[in-house]
Amino acid sequence: MRWILLTFRTGERDPSHKSLLKSRPAWGSRGENKKEGATMWRLKSGEMVVDRHRSHIHPTVMPHLPAALARISSQGRDFLVESVDFGRPIGETICVPTGPRDEIVYAVRSGRRGLTRFVKNRAPLPTSAVRVVLKRDDAGGYFVLLTAFLGPPAPPEPWDRNTIRTRDELARAVAFWNTHALVWGYEPSIAGTETKRCPW
Repeated sequence: MRWILLTFRTGERDPSHKSLLKSRPAWGSRGENKKEGATMWRLKSGEMVVDRHRSHIHPTVMPHLPAALARISSQGRDFLVESVDFGRPIGETICVPTGPRDEIVYAVRSGRRGLTRFVKNRAPLPTSAVRVVLKRDDAGGYFVLLTAFLGPPAPPEPWDRNTIRTRDELARAVAFWNTHALVWGYEPSIAGTETKRCPW
């Protein structure tokens, strides 16, 4: 029996063919997608703003976010905590003052690392303000939007040690969140984390 060895040479493909190429997005040092088509905004001072990898933007603020950022100037700062008042009602805030008769619980919100103070017997209040927190990227070319929400100025929650840097800032955060809370039912929380015991 004779064996015949046949060798087939596969045809070469044109590497420039678009169907064979996979574009690689450019990523910031903290994982923000900066590829063309990604959502970006611009400050009044000209710097670009991108959302963080795990977004903390509250959905109700999105229609007003571009206009709010367009009113903010960095003035050479690397960390910005700014409030923009539109002078008219633009929505509702779920961060409300609380009193001794309110029903308070604590729970971990989705995407957060610590407990948030909630109130179960209150409703959102009208607001005219947008609050944003921005941090300049390590490369220095743009800002990362850490959070944005509707409502008046509010300090970080006491567990947020990435934002709270001094004892005075911690004291202000504790004082505020002992007298304010988020309205229960408007922010997703992690099942099994609810407690009535104050964590700070």
